[in-house]
Amino acid sequence: MIGWSNSGEKALVAIFLLFSVTFGVSKAISQSSTNGIYGGYVGSDKWFEGMRKSAANQAMMQSVAKTRDFRKLPADYVEFAGRIVFPEGNPFPKKRLPDLRIKSRDTKADDVERAPFVDDEGSFYTVFKKGQTYDLYWMYYFGSRDKFASIYIKPDGPTQRKLAIEYRPKGSTGSEDKRSISRPALREDSSPPANVDQFDLSAFPRPPTTFQEQQVMEAINSATTPELKADAHERLAGYYEKKGDTQRAKSEKAKAEYWRKMIK
Repeated sequence: MIGWSNSGEKALVAIFLLFSVTFGVSKAISQSSTNGIYGGYVGSDKWFEGMRKSAANQAMMQSVAKTRDFRKLPADYVEFAGRIVFPEGNPFPKKRLPDLRIKSRDTKADDVERAPFVDDEGSFYTVFKKGQTYDLYWMYYFGSRDKFASIYIKPDGPTQRKLAIEYRPKGSTGSEDKRSISRPALREDSSPPANVDQFDLSAFPRPPTTFQEQQVMEAINSATTPELKADAHERLAGYYEKKGDTQRAKSEKAKAEYWRKMIK
């Protein structure tokens, strides 16, 4: 039987608490990156709000655009929601992504190299300058780099952009030919639809009076996942289409398409 002194017990308790706190913080950081510090899917209003409030991203904005306030971003800068996807599966050991580096091809226009945090699902936040092309690299040990994509930021459009970026290991099925000189820059998507988390019920009867209206409302009340949200927006769009309300129908369809893209 081993006896423990009070000091030994206290030391074990301290180690246990330190491990628990460290593990909990790491898990929270991982979760907050994916869903935004205050929730929301990648590219949504809530996601952008959460990302811009982090100390690391505020420091990045200070370095790049000389401001910590996204509302004071220069007119030629945009907020960017990127998500790296793996059509053939994550090829990295233990699914751990290397560090990401992003650099403008025109260093005179933008000389700040980005090193955004990438969460377990490949999502990241940064700020880009309009009209510039940026190269994306994986940073490996001993300083080696692997360029795998390029992004062109259109000079016109909204102040929030999003883009899914495919990564395929060189030599794999579907990857670019090794003999090719350069890969064309991807064109970033437009920003998420306005109020993507909301359903436009401004022309919808309350309470519902028909069976179809009841089905639409039930779908909306049950919309807790991207798949269910996409379905509910599609149902609402279908209702407005039958009523001849093309503007609301188009808006709800755009929201449905957005949530369809978020389905894993």
